[in-house]
This record gives sequence, structure tokens and C-alpha cells, in this order.
Amino acid sequence: MHDVTAAQRIATTVLQAAREQGAERVERIDLALGAMTMLDPESLAFWLEQILRGTVAEGAEVEVEQLPLRVRCKDCAWEGEVEVPDDPIYHLMPFAPKCAVCGSDEIEVLGGDACVVRRIRVTGAAEDD
Repeated sequence: MHDVTAAQRIATTVLQAAREQGAERVERIDLALGAMTMLDPESLAFWLEQILRGTVAEGAEVEVEQLPLRVRCKDCAWEGEVEVPDDPIYHLMPFAPKCAVCGSDEIEVLGGDACVVRRIRVTGAAEDD
């Protein structure tokens, strides 16, 4: 259900942007998907396709760039990527990353914790972006 909710939010964002641009059609949607979102790119694309049926974005190509989780340790100042386990349990409870060097759980997330619509390509707008 997590993927369906995310797809609904993405669809709302895309359709609002298309409407604001006066688009006749959305041809492509580029997404950045952080590892910590626990979203499955294939499932997300499937649900997005279903939700966008009958809209100006029906049939739009969906490109998903997967981003790693990047953190900074507040104890030892290490910065780097932390692997997020592919475990269904983290769909029900949050994943708590730890520092790869000292094992501290006092970390700051620098990236890889969001799902972002990076751009959409439309036709029929005042300026095709």
C-alpha cells in the first residue's frame, strides 16, 4: 500500500504541474527515489501507470533514478553511504541506520530519504519544458 500512496502523490504533483504549464500531454516523468523510502521502483511505476490512466499523463515514460542513503556521523564525523536492507519489515517499521565506522546511531541523513519528481516533459505548453 506504501507504493500506491506514493504513486498517488506523484500523480497529483505531475498533473498539477502539467495543468499549470497548459500541457496537452505529459511524455516523461523523471523521479529520484532514495533508498530509505523503501519504495519498489517497479511497483511504483506500475501504480503510477494505473493512476494516470485517462489523464494527460497516460502512457508517460517513467524513469526512476535510485539514490543511495548518505549519512554523516555526529560522533566520528564519517560521511558516506549506508546500505539499506531489502527487508519487508522496514515497510512496517523505520530503518535506523548506523555509522559504518563507529557503529553510532547518532547520524544525520544527507540524502536518499526522499522521493522527488525531478522533471516532467510535456507537449502543448506555452514553453515545452
